[in-house]
Amino acid sequence: MHVDEFIKMNASERSAKYSQLTPFREAIIKLKNEGFTERKILEFLALNDVVVNQSTLHRFVKRNADNEPQKKQTNMSKRQRPVPAADASSEPRKPVDPSKPSWVPDHINVDELLSKS
Repeated sequence: MHVDEFIKMNASERSAKYSQLTPFREAIIKLKNEGFTERKILEFLALNDVVVNQSTLHRFVKRNADNEPQKKQTNMSKRQRPVPAADASSEPRKPVDPSKPSWVPDHINVDELLSKS
């Protein structure tokens, strides 16, 4: 028996991992990388007789776009970028004054400001 015949006979028992979006994977990723919204991608899919919810498309893109190295490099947010390690030769940190909020500049005396009221 040929594998294609077997697939046709057992089409209803396909793995849950298979999606009707799978044949359009490359096109979806390309559209997403080109800046198209998920709604526009849904329009493209509808033109190809594929109708899915936006949440389904979003989940598909999220799962499949991670495999695209180009996507990872170009859309990495600031929070995901590696933080450079502190240089040992940099200035030592100043001691923290627990009575002063961290956002107050060093040249401002908080006690003096509070006593003026």
